[in-house]
Amino acid sequence: MINGFIYCFSNPSMPGILKIGMTRRTPKERLREANVSDTFRPPTPYKIEFAKKINNPSEKENTLHILLEQYTERIHYRREFFYVTPDEVRKFFDLMDGEMWDESYTEDEDEDEDEDEDEDEDEDEDEMNPRVKKLNVKGCRDMKKCFTDGQSIRHKIGINKIWIGTYDYSTNVIICNGKKYNSLSEMTTAHIKVEKPNRKSFNTNGWKESEYEVNGNWISTYSILV
Repeated sequence: MINGFIYCFSNPSMPGILKIGMTRRTPKERLREANVSDTFRPPTPYKIEFAKKINNPSEKENTLHILLEQYTERIHYRREFFYVTPDEVRKFFDLMDGEMWDESYTEDEDEDEDEDEDEDEDEDEDEMNPRVKKLNVKGCRDMKKCFTDGQSIRHKIGINKIWIGTYDYSTNVIICNGKKYNSLSEMTTAHIKVEKPNRKSFNTNGWKESEYEVNGNWISTYSILV
């Protein structure tokens, strides 16, 4: 069973925003990585609000992000930043079995430190994800090439905020809640505006955020090849 830490970092340059992620090393080691000076880092260093040692940190991080996205606002759907208070996050941490980290924590760095970590794996991801580019794979951008007539398309926010539409091949649109959307991004943006009207930005990438149904299974639309 893999052990690791779920952590909560704050930064004075980002008031009201917390970074919530996981590491298979120690929170201090992760903090040092987050504070490495480069062009895209905040002008002030992160600090550890709290952290907790748990089993299966990657799985629990994913669940925690889903819950936070349901009840708070996530800055970007693939990044670890949320508009939330430390007290709110701490309540979620308290629900997980484990040992809270403190400054006196002296355990040697994780035995799995040579294992590839997937924390922050999408932090700098954009339309040309380097891992996707390396594999010479591009996400499909043509609905007529990717979907069949009557195929179900859905977009989820958190746990139960779900829109499911139907693809109409003849008009090349997605019909959802009685409206026609010319693209996945149109549908996902409309969904976010309804569920989170106070969100600061409504920019979305429908191909990265949506799913399509095949034989009762939901598959990420980003996985479709041209």
